[in-house]
Amino acid sequence: MKVESTTLPPSAAPTTRTTLFPMPSHLEQLFDEVYRDHVGLMVKTTHAFALDRQDREDLFQEILLGVWLALAQFKERAKLSTYVYRVAHSCALNWKRSRSRYQHKVAAFAQELPDLVGPAISSADRERLRWLYAQIHRFPPVDRTLILLYLDEVPYSEIAVITGLSESNIGVRLHRLKQQLTNLKEDLKNEL
Repeated sequence: MKVESTTLPPSAAPTTRTTLFPMPSHLEQLFDEVYRDHVGLMVKTTHAFALDRQDREDLFQEILLGVWLALAQFKERAKLSTYVYRVAHSCALNWKRSRSRYQHKVAAFAQELPDLVGPAISSADRERLRWLYAQIHRFPPVDRTLILLYLDEVPYSEIAVITGLSESNIGVRLHRLKQQLTNLKEDLKNEL
C-alpha cells in the first residue's frame, strides 16, 4: 500500500529563504529537488510521529531544517530518497525524545486526519487510513519508522541504511508488526 502525499500544512510550505543558514547554490538546487520530489515522505513522517496539527507543522519545519543542514554531507553513497528518509526519521526521533509533555490521545488525531491522497478517497478508505495511522502511532518510534518505510515500498536494503538495522532484523520486526496489525484488525472486527 503506497500512500501518496503532497498536501502540506499551509504554514509549512517554503516561501523565501533567509541567510541564517546560507549554502552554495548547487546545494540550494539540491534542496529544491528534495523538496519537490520527496516532500511526501517528510509529510508522512510527521504524521507518524505527531498527532495534532501544530506538532506536525513544528516537526515538519524541524525535518526541513535537518535536511537543509544535512545536504552538505550528502556523498551520494545512497540514493537521495534514502538519505532524506534517514534524515527525516532521525529528526523525528530526536523531536519525539525532546517532547517531555507529549500526551495527546489518538482520538485527537482521528478528528484531524489530513487529506493524504487527495479528494477522491472514499470515506471507507479514509476510515481505514485513520485507523492505520492510529495503530502505527501506538508502536515504538523505531517500529513506526519500519512500518512507514515498508508501506512506502522501500526495499529492506534501503531500510537498513536508513535505520542502521540489519536486513534480517528488519524482516523479523516487520513480520511481527504486520501480525500485530492483523490481530488488531481481527479484534476490531470481532468487536463490531
